[in-house]
Amino acid sequence: MTMTYKVSYVILGGNRPGAIINQEKAPEVGEFVELGDETFEVVEVTDLLPPQGDFAYLHVTCRPLNSS
Repeated sequence: MTMTYKVSYVILGGNRPGAIINQEKAPEVGEFVELGDETFEVVEVTDLLPPQGDFAYLHVTCRPLNSS
């Protein structure tokens, strides 16, 4: 059984749109993710709901690489 992660990405600062993406691997704090043509660092990962069947629902907060 392969888990599919429905990931809601939110970008700190509010100046960039986030994204909702289906992935086969859960993101982890400290990893980098490309959304559009920019790269962001994952700073928080939270379960939105308990896994349901083959799906897990995650909320991920990211920061742009050029911010502190």
